[in-house]
Amino acid sequence: MTTPSTRPAFLRGLRDGTPFLMVIAPFATLFGVLATEAGLSIFETLSFSVVVIAGSAQFTAIQLMSENAPTLVVLVSALAVNLRMAMYSASITPHLGRLPLWKRALVAYFLVDQTYASAAFDFEKHPDQTIAEKFAYFMGVVVPICPPWYVFTLVGAWVGEAIPQEL
Repeated sequence: MTTPSTRPAFLRGLRDGTPFLMVIAPFATLFGVLATEAGLSIFETLSFSVVVIAGSAQFTAIQLMSENAPTLVVLVSALAVNLRMAMYSASITPHLGRLPLWKRALVAYFLVDQTYASAAFDFEKHPDQTIAEKFAYFMGVVVPICPPWYVFTLVGAWVGEAIPQEL
């Protein structure tokens, strides 16, 4: 993933992304609990997090699903909540837009509020970075944010499944 020239950028991203764990852990756990309370299985809850990976859209969709909203309303609402991602993408394109397609796909998938904010700040602070260093930084920020979202979603789903229905 990193080369000797990109390792410092990756480690800086890792360092900058780590404080977000204080927010990621409780919110992902809460999402897991709420998703199972809304009737999703543990597998469906984790799959939902992996496919959507956007907390606000996930919470919106779960709320609407628990109220038996039509599927089209759930989908449109979740998409509307995530329209800001289009602005994030446009903003980050001058920095990472020349990456190979597979790397741009990774960036697009992992482009969430925290990764965007960290990257935008870092790219402005270090304007002379190469595209490889920028990508390494971005992926460094991803590591303490996105995989833990999945892990804590799973923890929350297990907790949600363990809570008796009468509670």
